[in-house]
Amino acid sequence: MSDAPRPSDPYGTPGEPPLRHPFRPPPGGRGDLREKGWVPAHRFAVWWALMLLGDFVFYVVLTPIWLGLRVAAWIAELRSRVRR
Repeated sequence: MSDAPRPSDPYGTPGEPPLRHPFRPPPGGRGDLREKGWVPAHRFAVWWALMLLGDFVFYVVLTPIWLGLRVAAWIAELRSRVRR
């Protein structure tokens, strides 16, 4: 069995003291890496804005272009088969 801490184990390795404030980052962000804290709300907002922008570009802009190119390729293939 490994001595590595489980993700849900607040104590880390055996004999290690528990976190002082499990849901609050330490002042200045220094300390144990387990004490890094939550991601700021503005970063979540930026993340979701980029995700929505990416979805819009992919599904609304690029997908119709790709489908148009596929239709053009199918038409070109059918025309070449009819000419033979």
